[in-house]
Amino acid sequence: MAWLGQARRSGCDDLPSGPRTELVRARVGAGSRAIRMLGSLLYLGLDVLGIPRAARRGGTILCYHNVVGDGEAAQSTTADLHMPLARFEMQLGWLIRHYEIVPLHELVERIERGKQLLRVAALTFDDGYAGTFKHVVPVLARLGIPATIFVIAEAPGRSDAFWWDHPDLPGSIARRYLLEELRGDEHAIRGATRLRSDWAVSECLRPADWHVIVAAARHGVDIGVHSATHRSLPWLTNGQLQREVVTSRHVVQRESGVMPDFFAYPYGLWDERVRAAVRAAGYRAAVTLDPGLNRAGADPWALRRINIPASISDAAFHAYTAGLNPRWALG
Repeated sequence: MAWLGQARRSGCDDLPSGPRTELVRARVGAGSRAIRMLGSLLYLGLDVLGIPRAARRGGTILCYHNVVGDGEAAQSTTADLHMPLARFEMQLGWLIRHYEIVPLHELVERIERGKQLLRVAALTFDDGYAGTFKHVVPVLARLGIPATIFVIAEAPGRSDAFWWDHPDLPGSIARRYLLEELRGDEHAIRGATRLRSDWAVSECLRPADWHVIVAAARHGVDIGVHSATHRSLPWLTNGQLQREVVTSRHVVQRESGVMPDFFAYPYGLWDERVRAAVRAAGYRAAVTLDPGLNRAGADPWALRRINIPASISDAAFHAYTAGLNPRWALG
C-alpha cells in the first residue's frame, strides 16, 4: 500500500502520546495542509504553462491499485487506493492523448537498450482487486491499452478484504509498527488490532478469483507477482523471503498457466538482499514505489513507479506523470 509503504514519514508517527505531542501533531498537520495547497498551485501553474519537455525524458510507470464504481470504496479506510471509474477513464483519456502507452516488457526493453523513452508510459495495478478486473480490464480491452496487474499469489479465493481496507483499522497506528515490527503480516496485524472477521465487504474490495484472473490473461492482460502474502520483505528471514518471491511465482504460473516476468515489492519496500532474491528467482524486472522516471540503463530490479492516489487533482496528475515533484529524482 502506497500510504503505508512510503519511506518518508510525517516526522511524528512514533512520538509518545501527551499534550506536547498533540501540539506537535497539530502543527505538522497544519504545515502539511499548507504544503499541499502550495503544491496544488505549483502543479496548476505547470499545467497552464505546459509541462517542460525535459521532465518527460524518462520512462513513466504508473501505479494504480483499485478502480471502483460509485460508492464502492465507501467502506474502506484507504479510499485513495480505490479510484472511481469515471476519474480513471478521464486520466486514461489524457494519457492516450499525451503518451505512448506500451506494455511493461517493452518499456523495460527500451530502458535496457537505451531506446527512446520520451512520453512513453506503462500502466500497472497492484494487489489484484476484483474491482480492477471488473472495471479496468473491459476499458483497456475496448481501447487496446496494455497493462500489468500484480496479484498476491495466495489471495485469490478468499472472501474477506485485505487488512488495510478494514474500517476498524485504528488510524493512529504508526506505519513503522505495522510494517517493521509486525512485518506487514496480515495475521499478526489482525491479532494486534483485533479486526473483526465478519465485516461485510463490497465485492470490488476483495481479491479477484483465479478464474477472473485467467480470463483477463487470455485477453492480453499481463499478470505479475506481488509476493505470496504481501508481507514486508526486508524484515523477513531468508526462508520466508523465498516463499514470498519464489513460491509465489510458481503459484501464479500454476493457476494462470503463464510464467510471470515481473515482480512488485509489497508496500514498495525493498533492500539489496530482497532485490538479489528477486533477481535470482528469475524475474526479468521488478518495480518499486520509489517515485520518479526511469532513464535508459536504470536498474531493472529497482524500477521507479509513480503512485496515483484516487484524490489526485488533474494538474497534479499531469505533473506526476512527467516526473515533476520536488521530492523526486530521475533514476
